[in-house]
Amino acid sequence: MPRRTIFKKILIITLMLSLLPLVASSLILLLNLESTSSRLTSEIGDKADIQALESLQMRASQVAENMAALLRSCENDLIFLSRSQLDTSTLLNFYGSRKGEIWYRTGGIPSPIEVRDQLPLYRNIALIDRNGREKLVITDGTITPSTELRNVSNRSETEFLNEDYFERVRKQPGKIYISHLTGFHISKNDQLNGAAEPEDALDGKLYKGVIRFAAALFDNHGNFNGAIVLSLDHRHLMEFTQHIDSGHNFSTVFPSYKSGNYAFMFDDEGWIITHPKYWDIRGVDHLGRLIPPYSESSGKSDIENGRIPFNLDYAGFIHPNYPFVANQVRKHQSGFVDTTNVGGAKKIMAYAPILYSSGDYERYGIFGGITIGFQLDEFQNTARKGSRLINQQLGEHRQQSGVILLITSILAAIAAWALSGGITKPLLQLTEGAKKLAEGDISSRVTVTSTDEIGDLGKTFNFMAEELENRKNSLLATLDELQRSRIDILNERNFKASVLESITSAIVTISPTGVLTSINGVGQILFPYSTWIGRDYIEVFEDWPDVKDRIAEVLDKNSGFGRNSIIRRIDGETAYFDFGLFPIGSNGEMGITVTLRNETERERLRDETVRLDRLASLGKLSAGIAHEVRNPLTGISLLLDDLHDRPGFSSEDKEMLARALSEIERVERLISALLNYSSPVRTSFRMGDLTIILSDILLLMKRQAEKQGVQLNIELIDLPEFIFDPEKIRQAVINILKNALEMLDSGGIITITTDFNDTSVTLAVHDNGPGIDTESLPLIFEPFFTRKGAGTGLGLSITQRIIEEHHGTLTAVSDSYNGTTFRITLLRNIRET
Repeated sequence: MPRRTIFKKILIITLMLSLLPLVASSLILLLNLESTSSRLTSEIGDKADIQALESLQMRASQVAENMAALLRSCENDLIFLSRSQLDTSTLLNFYGSRKGEIWYRTGGIPSPIEVRDQLPLYRNIALIDRNGREKLVITDGTITPSTELRNVSNRSETEFLNEDYFERVRKQPGKIYISHLTGFHISKNDQLNGAAEPEDALDGKLYKGVIRFAAALFDNHGNFNGAIVLSLDHRHLMEFTQHIDSGHNFSTVFPSYKSGNYAFMFDDEGWIITHPKYWDIRGVDHLGRLIPPYSESSGKSDIENGRIPFNLDYAGFIHPNYPFVANQVRKHQSGFVDTTNVGGAKKIMAYAPILYSSGDYERYGIFGGITIGFQLDEFQNTARKGSRLINQQLGEHRQQSGVILLITSILAAIAAWALSGGITKPLLQLTEGAKKLAEGDISSRVTVTSTDEIGDLGKTFNFMAEELENRKNSLLATLDELQRSRIDILNERNFKASVLESITSAIVTISPTGVLTSINGVGQILFPYSTWIGRDYIEVFEDWPDVKDRIAEVLDKNSGFGRNSIIRRIDGETAYFDFGLFPIGSNGEMGITVTLRNETERERLRDETVRLDRLASLGKLSAGIAHEVRNPLTGISLLLDDLHDRPGFSSEDKEMLARALSEIERVERLISALLNYSSPVRTSFRMGDLTIILSDILLLMKRQAEKQGVQLNIELIDLPEFIFDPEKIRQAVINILKNALEMLDSGGIITITTDFNDTSVTLAVHDNGPGIDTESLPLIFEPFFTRKGAGTGLGLSITQRIIEEHHGTLTAVSDSYNGTTFRITLLRNIRET
């Protein structure tokens, strides 16, 4: 009996100790789970909303930056062409080199074909003269026939019937002009062509618009001489927004307007310029008039026919956030709002400004804005799914807790005697499992054989171990993804660095405080110092005062950006540089970029072109004068000769007549030299031996050299035969030798040497005379330049032309100590004619 009594007490105590805490803990747990469920649902929804909004806003900002980069690229193209020598070949090559990818559909419903093509960036390029008449137009890679060229100074003759870009450029020739989007409006029926939705309209019309980039051209005197116009194809603007799907697909060839998951672009005036519905895009009618925007006062007929381009400033009656977004973008703000589109779809819309301040866009400092919409119902899917999952788990837990509580109540009395063993064994298993987990064996699980609290504890342990394993795998996957992202970022950084290193300009970036932050390879060559990074720009550009002063002005005033030319003396020679300052960020708030490009070679080529043009004009003028003078001069010579032979003249008179005849003969020789210079004999190339030619020349000149007391040192080697004009080379060498003999009127030494290699033959003539002064040396090859009292001044000019006809080079080096050396280099691979 006492044993039973104690058993009862133990049983009652055991039941109370087992059931009461279990019931109480279950109630508390259920209450806490209810509270946790509500809090988690709210937090999951808030976090998901914030992440989705930030993602949309980030994507809108990225698209806006890419669009701004395209505009700046077009502007740079325009500046490049406005400063280039423009001809048909140059413009065709430029047109073909500027392309971008267009992703579009072809075929028909229900199996359209997606195509990705590289199409020209510009719809057309036009070169316009000073009166507004098109001189050259390239459209779709072909040159427009002259019969189709227009006078764009007359607005009605422009492509869209009312464009003023030529007037604007002519009135402000120092500035570039960038138009707003211009194109004929596409109505709803034009686009749909019987289709129900825009994404099904494969056979409808396409919007064909352009943005004009125009700049003035100037002649050599700085006078207005016309304009160059680049017309950016609207299809490349559509590429920035048309393929954005903010839903599950992320990108698409054409978005669904009805879903609300699409993006569009608008300009600084609020007009939509890219949209899945082409009838929402700004445009003009067949008379060139801008079609009014969709507003509360729009007529029923216009609405039904889709003649209602969309302007955010007038769309407040659809939703007040549309004009709000336009105003925020003009303030350079980004963010997101709730809106409802014309089709009634409620959505979240992220927006970001396209920062650009050139031309007419200087007013607000923006080109426009990018918006990306996301359907509101889909936006909250994550929160709803999380709430359903939590409620489901909570319901399951309630059921399990109720079952466990019921079974425990029934079996507690029966199982009290085995309580110790029933508790000890599972606890040992849990302890062993915990040790394995602590040692890193996350695959360890305990065997659950009961359904009571100990069993729940075992299940919870297994659940915890499973969660740890899942989270470890998730973390490893995340680390792999981060590693791949890091590699992608490094690849992109290396790509950008490679692009910077391949540019021929020196590029230096400077922080707002004036500290150098980066410099490319060309810059390191131009400023050879290994530790410029982190130094003040004043140290870097110490020897470049013009650059240093401009940087100081820009950093102080946040203005003065742009390009100009500077001239420097480097190693005793004049060097020309193109110098530019450009902001990083808005108005240089993140610093400035400095560019320096050596333009010396381009300047040298320009000077050489001017010299050749001058020589050609001089030759024509000389030929004309020689022909006009020779005939009357011959008559005068005959008359004087006749007078000389007549009797009755004194010996003094006859001597004067003889001198006059002598001077006329000298003029005749000058005229013959002029004619030979202006109308040279055609070069006849053939295989020959230069050594034999030189030997004949030296034999011919030997007697004259001996008379003047000049010693000829001949150092000729056996030269291989090659193709040249023997007679003209003979004339060129004789001219140089005569010039050397004239320099040695009191005796001296002339040395003639030859040499050759695989591609050329070299002849050098050196005299030890007084040399040519520094001022005269650059002019010795100019026609009619002579330092002697007599002579035509054409000998060296003719010699230079002969060598140029052989595609060779003629150089002269001279000083008062070493004398003068003329060096002729002839190519060995000229074709025989």
